[in-house]
Order: sequence, then structure tokens, then C-alpha cells
Amino acid sequence: MKKIIKLSVLTFICIFSLASVAQAQTRDNAGLQGDAGAVSGFFDTVNPVNYPAGAGGWWHLLDVRHSNPANNYAMQFAGGFYDQQLYFRKTNNNPSQPWLKIVTESEGKVVLNHLTTTGDGNVLNQGNASDFAGNLLIRANTGGRFEDKGAQIEFVIPAGTAGDNPWGQGRIITVAGNGGNSNATGKMILGTRRMFDKYGNGQQWFYGDDIVIDGVGNIGMGTLSPREKLSVNGNIRAREIKVEATNWPDYVFEEGYNIGTLKGLESYIKTNKHLPEMPSAAEIETNGLAVSEMFKLQQKKIEELTLYLINLSKKVEEQDAYIKMLKEKK
Repeated sequence: MKKIIKLSVLTFICIFSLASVAQAQTRDNAGLQGDAGAVSGFFDTVNPVNYPAGAGGWWHLLDVRHSNPANNYAMQFAGGFYDQQLYFRKTNNNPSQPWLKIVTESEGKVVLNHLTTTGDGNVLNQGNASDFAGNLLIRANTGGRFEDKGAQIEFVIPAGTAGDNPWGQGRIITVAGNGGNSNATGKMILGTRRMFDKYGNGQQWFYGDDIVIDGVGNIGMGTLSPREKLSVNGNIRAREIKVEATNWPDYVFEEGYNIGTLKGLESYIKTNKHLPEMPSAAEIETNGLAVSEMFKLQQKKIEELTLYLINLSKKVEEQDAYIKMLKEKK
């Protein structure tokens, strides 16, 4: 991009150097044809006609025309007196041919449609490169923008379906690196952006926390600080969740597995207030619940409980048989 911009600047210097040899003339209509009096040269106007959309007041025009005055083929450059914007077009025999805005570089920065505004949203003027920190800013008239802020890059989608509510709640994607926003360093944020102090002395921005990808690849929803590959501060709804697990506790039913005694289990529960190997309530509140591990532990306890019931059933059957024998003897 820098090579293109430097080449364009060199072209402008050459053209304007040639134009400066002649004294500027006055002409209001940039679409004037040769046989109507238009000639090549450098002009100024106070009532611009067929200039860029919205042009008013004093403007410059550099017009390089075809040698045949009966047509309207020309290469033109135009710009207002009071800003740093520059426009270009080739008339192509059409007096109202649209103008193209030229991208310019200043202080190593490129600005597209950057607007400087007051606290109540009124446009003051076209912004300068010094108005932002990064190297590229593209701003839409509806309030959306792309901005390279040096330490981070932001894509902003304005609030409202028509983008007509820049003071309200919109969407922002922030890609931040080291030295970026203190709440966004090393993260990509898709969140809510609100502007406060509308009529006050400044503008304050709040970075929301709808979706965050941090510097190590953790994704957060509803949190700026995800601690896992996916951290969700809210509810999740799904048709099915498949959890991978290894070492499923079918080994409980292998020969020689010791489940212990019910008396020993009772003693453990009285002391610890939870089943063996199961996390306590305090641990769950602090560390959360690992679903896969909890499924395995619960399955293990179900299988151990099944063995307890089988053993208890055998003892009951033995006792029933002994009682029956005693009754028969009696």
C-alpha cells in the first residue's frame, strides 16, 4: 500500500507542478464541455457544479482535457479549500461522471471517511490522521468502522438495524495484542459497546464480554477471563452432549475387587459427610464439576451399591432358609 501511495503522491506533484505555471482561473462547472468554453488548466470555484457529492463553497479543480473540444474527455482532480480530502475522475464524455475519493497517507496512517464529532454527535470536520493511534481507519457514515489502533484492531457494527443509533448499544469485535486495552490484552472480543457521558466532557467506552478468545485459545462466553477451552457464564442448551471417557469402572465387577463393608462405609460418611472418592460440596463450589469424571465416579458407586445389594440379598436368603429350617424342626 505504501508503494502505491508514494507513486500517487509523486504523480500529483508532477501534475500540480505543471498546473502551477499558469495562473488559476475561475470556473464553477467541472462538467463543462470544450466547445462550451472549457480548457485545460487550474481553476477555483465558489459555486461548484458537477463536483463531488456535497461540495459547496470554495474548491480547487485541475482539468486536463482532450485536444478535441467537441467531446468531454478529461482527467480531473478536485478538492475543497478547507480540508485535506482529494477526489479524482475521468469524465468519459459524461459531465456528471462520479468522483472517486483518493486514499492519502499522513504520518504513516491511512484514513477513510474519519469523522471528528462533538460530545452530542455533531460532525465537526473530516478527521486527520493524528486523530487515531493505528495505521488504518475505515469509518462508515452509519457509525460502523474498522480501526487499526496500533495495539489492537476493532471492527464496530453500530446499534439499530439501520445503524442510526451510535449512542446506544452496538456490537464490537476487538482483536488486541500486547499493550492493548487493559481488559482485552491478547484477546479477541465480540461484545457490547456502550457510550456514556453523551453531553459531558468526554467519551467512555465499555467493552462487553459476550464472546472472548484469549491469547492461549480459551473461549469465554459471558466472561472476559475464560479458564478452560470453553468457559460459559450462563446456561447451555443442546439436543445431545457426548463426553469422552476412559477407564470406565466395569472393573468393579471383576473377581477380587474389594468394595469394603457397609460398616466401614458408614464410618467414612459420618466423618467426611460424602461418599469415598467423591468431591465435597466445598470442592465443587470452588473448582466446579468435571462432568466426565463425575459420571465415572457415579457409575462406580452404582456398581458398588449393586454389589452391596447382591451380598445383602444373599445374606437375607441364607437367614430365610435358616429361619425356615428352625420352624420345621419346631
